[in-house]
Amino acid sequence: MAALIDVSAFRRSIPAEVTAAAERLLRDGEVGALESVGGGARAVVSDGGTRFQPWVGVVDRAFTGDCDCGAQPADEFCAHAVAVALVAFDAGVRFSAAGRPHGAGPVEPERDDYLRAVQRLSPRQLTDLVVQQAVRDRLFSTLLLGKAGMLDPADESALADFQAVIRDASNATTGTMWEIADVENAGHNLVAEVEILRARPAVPGMLDLIERAIEVWDELAGHLIDAYYARRTDPEEISEALVDAHRDLCVRLDIDPDEVADRLARLLDRCPNDTVDPAAYTELLGEHAATGGV
Repeated sequence: MAALIDVSAFRRSIPAEVTAAAERLLRDGEVGALESVGGGARAVVSDGGTRFQPWVGVVDRAFTGDCDCGAQPADEFCAHAVAVALVAFDAGVRFSAAGRPHGAGPVEPERDDYLRAVQRLSPRQLTDLVVQQAVRDRLFSTLLLGKAGMLDPADESALADFQAVIRDASNATTGTMWEIADVENAGHNLVAEVEILRARPAVPGMLDLIERAIEVWDELAGHLIDAYYARRTDPEEISEALVDAHRDLCVRLDIDPDEVADRLARLLDRCPNDTVDPAAYTELLGEHAATGGV
């Protein structure tokens, strides 16, 4: 059931200085895209170089704001939450009558211990652990910088790194000394690197690279198909991860169905070992899927 929000009453309830601060954030373009979560809405808000993620929605029949800035008492709206609320009102967001801040709910058993451990750490201890992990793990470091808004979409170094991995994979079976394990390692390296790539802001150049990775893997997969008795990795384990990354990128870049169909047709032509499942693209193909145009 959707809740009706009296927008005029909400505006009157907010102190003038808080409304002014919220309007400044909006005017300066500091409020990110709205996200529907827990029956309400949230967005990333930048303020003075710090990023917050306020949520607004209806809890216990009252319109509520939840923000990690700590600037206001728990029962009052901060400027960040007000800014998100104003964007949500303008966008015509329908709020659930029983919202859950940030989708809060029962914690999965496998995450419970970690959550309690984090709550026991001081900010300095947590910061040290995060930095240490970021130094050791490139995927984690990319996710961290992405969440902090510190990844530049125009930075092409990640594309160059992935291109080098593709080149190495394509050379996995050159010469006479290679083994099936080399093919498997090349596939796993492609998957690891494509996960790092997809953690970055999406840019069109990624599509061509992932398609090239799929084509390289299709050729390598032929060796695993022939060596079914000796392999430890099924070809689908690699191909499904690469195709999923390609499909996800098509969604993030908002590629139109005609282009998706063209790209998929080229992939299918270049991948004779059937590592690309057209069914994965059904929702993206529109009328092409209905007419069997691919």
